[in-house]
Amino acid sequence: MDIKSLTMFVKIVQLQSFTRTAEEMCVTQPTISKAIHALEQEIGVPLFHKGEAGRKRDVVLTYMGEQIYQHALVILEEQQRIFETVAKVRHLKQGKLTIGLPPVGSALLSSLIAKFHKQYPHIELGFLEVGATGIEDAILAKKVDVGILLGHLKPILSGIPIIDSPLCLLSRKDTQWKNREKVSLIELKEESFLLYADTFSLNNMIIQAAHYVGFEPNVVCKSSQWDFIAKMVESDVGIALLPKIYCEQLDQEKYNVSILENPNINWTLSMAWNNTVAMNPATRAWLKIIEENQDEIHF
Repeated sequence: MDIKSLTMFVKIVQLQSFTRTAEEMCVTQPTISKAIHALEQEIGVPLFHKGEAGRKRDVVLTYMGEQIYQHALVILEEQQRIFETVAKVRHLKQGKLTIGLPPVGSALLSSLIAKFHKQYPHIELGFLEVGATGIEDAILAKKVDVGILLGHLKPILSGIPIIDSPLCLLSRKDTQWKNREKVSLIELKEESFLLYADTFSLNNMIIQAAHYVGFEPNVVCKSSQWDFIAKMVESDVGIALLPKIYCEQLDQEKYNVSILENPNINWTLSMAWNNTVAMNPATRAWLKIIEENQDEIHF
C-alpha cells in the first residue's frame, strides 16, 4: 500500500466526505474511489459500509476499517516525523559532528569549535582525541566525520590545509645549541630524545628521518603531552623536536629554539575527511568555518 492511498483514506474519515476529500487533494472523485477500492483489494477487507445501491457514499467505517484507520494515523505521523527530521538536519537544527583531534588539536581549534557551537547549538559535538595515526584509521573506518591529519593524505582522503610549521629543536638555554638558528638532524645523534606516543605520525616521521641520515635516536621518554615534553626539556632530561608554532609560545628565557634542517621536516596539518562518504550538513558547515577562519587557528 502506498502513502498517498492511506492519506486519502484518513482524509475521507476526517472530512466525512469523498467529494470534499477530492476537492482538498485536487483530484477527481473517481480517483479517490479507485484508490480506496485498490486499498481494500490489497488489504482484503472492506473499509467502509456500502451506501444505497452499493455505492461508497456513506462514510461509515467497518470494524476492520476502524482498526486500519488507527494504524494509518500512526504511519502518517511517522512519515511526518521523517520529513521533520530531514528538515532539521538540513537546517542544522539536529545532528552530530564527530571530529578527530590529536592532543594539541583542541588548543589549535578551540576558538573555531566555540564559533561552530554558537552558530549551530543544536548539533551535538563529539571528539576522538588520539594521535594522527589513530585519527586516520578512524576516518578510513568511517567512525569520525573529519579529523586533523599530518603530512600527505591517502587518495581516498581530502583535506583543507590548516597549519604548515617547520620542526624545531627545543633545548635548554644553557646547552651547546644556544644561539644556533639552525641545526642539522645528524648533529643530534648523541642526544637523548623526548619523543611522542607511538600513535603519533610525527613520531614515525622523526624516527624515519633519523634512519635516513644514519642513526637510531636514543629515546628516553615518550609522551602524548607536548607541555610535559617541554617541561622535561627544561629539566634537562633530553631534547625535543617540536613545531615552531608551538615553540614560539614557550618562555624564550628558558629554551633555545633552532630550525631543524638536513632534512627539513614540516608539521603540516590538514582537516581531512573520507571522500567516499556522503558529507552531512554539519560536516559541511564545520569545513566552511575552517575555510573562513584560518587566521584563528593557532595556540
